[in-house]
This record gives sequence, C-alpha cells and structure tokens, in this order.
Amino acid sequence: MKIAAIDFETANQSPASVCSVGIAVYEDGCVENAYYSLIRPEANVSYFSPHNIMIHGIHPEEVEDAPDFPAVFQEMMEVMDGALVCAHNAMFDMNCLKASCRNCGIPVPSLRYFDTLALSRRLFPGLPHHRLNDMCEYLNVELDHHHAGSDAMGCLMIVVQSMNLSGIYDVEEFLRTTGIKIHSL
Repeated sequence: MKIAAIDFETANQSPASVCSVGIAVYEDGCVENAYYSLIRPEANVSYFSPHNIMIHGIHPEEVEDAPDFPAVFQEMMEVMDGALVCAHNAMFDMNCLKASCRNCGIPVPSLRYFDTLALSRRLFPGLPHHRLNDMCEYLNVELDHHHAGSDAMGCLMIVVQSMNLSGIYDVEEFLRTTGIKIHSL
C-alpha cells in the first residue's frame, strides 16, 4: 500500500496560513521526495509572524510568486492519490489541510491517516522525547527540521524504519499490530 507523509509550515497561528508543504511517498518498497512547494497564503491569513519565521525561516517575500493553496492542493491530491497518509503530530497537519480548504472554499478531501507521533510513543516508550527531530536523530535519519519536504521525509522514515524493525511490511497490518488507529478526515 502507498504511504504518503505530509508536513505543513504556517505563516502564523492560523492553521489556514500554510506557506509550505512537503510530501514524501513510500510505494512498492521505494521512498521518494514526491512533492514540495512554497505556498502564497490567502490574503486573509497572509501575515507572517516573527515567531513562525524564526521556526521555519520562510519570509513573506519568498512566497510572493508562489502558487496559492488551490493550485497546490490539486498537485498534492495527485501525489497522495490512493495513499494512507501520515504526519508527525497529525492533528496539526490535518487541521492545516481542513482550514486551508475551508478558507478557499474547497471541499475537505476524504482521506485516511495516522499519527507517527503516537506510533513513536508506542514503539519507543523509553525515549525522553518523541518530537520529529528527536525521533530522526534516534533513528539516524537526516533532517533539515522545519523544512516541510525534509520533515515529510523524516516522518515517512519513522514509518519505514519501524516496519523494518517489526518485520511487518503491510502498513495496515503493522498499525493493527502496534495498536495505532487509522483516522478519517
């Protein structure tokens, strides 16, 4: 089964203020950086908070000529077509997707997803922290933290390496075995 890991960065506190997205895909035993784009936030959520800029390093002038969310959404959905989606702290990324769709008048897509933060906590309970950067360091996964493309790849590699450790390569069976719930958006 195809797995697509997604990560958003936002311009400010609004989950609709997405300013970049990354998607990494695992299919037929292959991992690929499938998609990355800067996004020009919609006018009503376009303010860039200094705090958010400090985290991800994306400045307003960098997204002036970037595609808007409706254009990026179409490409994202093509990349994620048929995939079981995952994200690290999935509630954040799923809220970004829902809020951005609603803000632009796009129907919220129907997709199935799971949370790699919950998976990390379940499989590695002895670690002091389960943040994406901590998990990638523990699993020796290269990470440019808060770059959406790199974060998506890091998230995906948590899943791939965890399946490798378990010896279970069917993701749905793996999630059932580990007790990780698949949610619906």
